[in-house]
Amino acid sequence: MGILLDHRLVRYIPPVSLNRPLFYDRLDEKVALVKMVPGLDPGLLDYLLTGNDALIMECFGVGGLPAYEDEGILRIVEKHTAAGKFIVVTTQVQNEGSDLSVYSVGHGLKQNPLVLEGYDMTSEALYAKMMWILGQTKNPRNVAHLFYTPVAHDLLRCP
Repeated sequence: MGILLDHRLVRYIPPVSLNRPLFYDRLDEKVALVKMVPGLDPGLLDYLLTGNDALIMECFGVGGLPAYEDEGILRIVEKHTAAGKFIVVTTQVQNEGSDLSVYSVGHGLKQNPLVLEGYDMTSEALYAKMMWILGQTKNPRNVAHLFYTPVAHDLLRCP
């Protein structure tokens, strides 16, 4: 649902609320965000994942990663997810959303349970959601469940 305003579609989503508010007081602030660009040194990802519990990667298009001959990025992802770190793959393209099934590099990432796909969530929503989730649990199954549960319509296209 929505309205046209000055030749732009403004979406309207009716508010939904619970009977009572729920309060949380734990956040994990060890979440990093990186915008992938051509020529990015894979060592930066290694550094960010070493000091944080999660990394949000804003990738190209619907989730493409730069092609490296030595596949350095993929090795870094495998190393840190094996150590229990979470990686969120999203897009830099506003209003496009991610789809890891489009490119071959995404197929391997999608198989890793500690790699989460941002779909149509904004980077800001992903950042806040990961800080909140990791403040509650580090269990991969529970993290994925909470991540893919829409909160205030942050995720419109669910997997």
